[in-house]
Amino acid sequence: MEKYLPIIYVRGYAGSQGAVESTVDRPYYGFNLGSTQVRTGPDGDPDFFIFESPLVRLIKDHGYTDLFARTGNGGAVELLNGEDKRYETGRFPVRSLWIFRYYDRTSERAGDGTRDVIETLGENLGCLVDYVLAQTGAPRVHLVAHSMGGLICRSLIQRVLQKEAAKKIDRLFTYATPHRGIHFRRGLGFLTSVRDLLGLNDSNTFGPDRMREFLGFSNNWDPNRLNEMGGHFPVDRVFSLVGTNHTDYNLARLAVGPGSDGLVQMDHAYVKGSSRAFVFRSHSGPLGIVNSEEGYQNLQRFLFGDTSVRIDLENVRLKNALRSNGDLRFLLIETTVLIRGEQIVMTDQREEQGSALTVPARALETGCETLFRTYLMKAYRPSARDRYSNFQIRLRVLPLYVRNRRVLRDRHYFGEHLFQHTLTVGIRDSDAGDGRLVRARWAGLDSDLPATGKRYPRNDNIRFPLPSKNLEQGDLVLRVRDEHGNSS
Repeated sequence: MEKYLPIIYVRGYAGSQGAVESTVDRPYYGFNLGSTQVRTGPDGDPDFFIFESPLVRLIKDHGYTDLFARTGNGGAVELLNGEDKRYETGRFPVRSLWIFRYYDRTSERAGDGTRDVIETLGENLGCLVDYVLAQTGAPRVHLVAHSMGGLICRSLIQRVLQKEAAKKIDRLFTYATPHRGIHFRRGLGFLTSVRDLLGLNDSNTFGPDRMREFLGFSNNWDPNRLNEMGGHFPVDRVFSLVGTNHTDYNLARLAVGPGSDGLVQMDHAYVKGSSRAFVFRSHSGPLGIVNSEEGYQNLQRFLFGDTSVRIDLENVRLKNALRSNGDLRFLLIETTVLIRGEQIVMTDQREEQGSALTVPARALETGCETLFRTYLMKAYRPSARDRYSNFQIRLRVLPLYVRNRRVLRDRHYFGEHLFQHTLTVGIRDSDAGDGRLVRARWAGLDSDLPATGKRYPRNDNIRFPLPSKNLEQGDLVLRVRDEHGNSS
């Protein structure tokens, strides 16, 4: 598959009329917003960090050109800002970045104040996709969406295009999209019912009844399965970025509570089966998930990466002394993945942030759990002559004691672990027909990789036994795949 394709950005929900007008006033609908907030550096100390915005970075790092168009009544595409004169041949660059300006019609200044339902927005997005394909000559487009924008993309894929979706859309990346809807914390469920009943400014878009309609599901579709793609699009071409900071959003955070990004609960924020990453960011704003280096690194690597590595945990069996403890019902799995040369983490699932993976204690004895899929880029290696891409996996397995559906607080010590180790990995480009060399070591963060590695056949599973006195067995498994038809 081609690496560089047109990108269409679809922004999130603007509830009030004031929010609509503010959105329309921004040429890029907010995709150009960056951040200068203090963040934590690799040494744990606060660093002042400037993130220029995903739009600027795509233009600077990958040579994209910004273009403006909007869809009107009947899906007709209107070029803006003199773009028809800028490209007199009518041929726009493949590396083009388009903003789906769907709130222009809702504006009382720029439009007629009509708020289109999400089905109409999905249909209009489809018209823009067809227009971009025709004008650029590209075989497919990438869709990048924030919040409700991801639901618009899914409505296009699942209700409008269906089996034609994979022919027109290459990849879908969503920031903080409520793929299973938005729900309030326990005890405030009545607010969800009131929202869905009144539907003020189409706020019922995030409830199960409306989601079934615009996603093309039947009326009795299980609301716990609303994050499924319905078989219309390969889920390995979808990436879901999940925020874990619920403290830095607006007052909605009080109604939604922990285990969310301040608006969307973490277990509702991903497409089932998709690649996903967890980052300590809120739903939007200066500390938001879109305006973050973590978000951008996952975005560019998913769209343009040369190699992907799926990280799985398999065949994990506790020692008999632990297995015989009937109260040890669950395991919490913490995963942090870092790329060499970057000062940010690609994903960070932790117990204290409520994002650690929870699995039954014996589920992995014969099963498999995917922890993360990381994407590696040749262009970002420290040396152009280095044919290895290096990354680290920090893995912790913690016990969770439960009796009568209640956590035994007298048995639970925060941070207590059964396994804690760091695997440093170097993966070399595959040599034609001869597989690829992999260097790896379970070691501390300051340890160097061995000078030589082991050669693995292409598409082979690379297994690393878990060294632990608490485990009889267990493997961390890397499944390496070349992306975009490369033989990297």
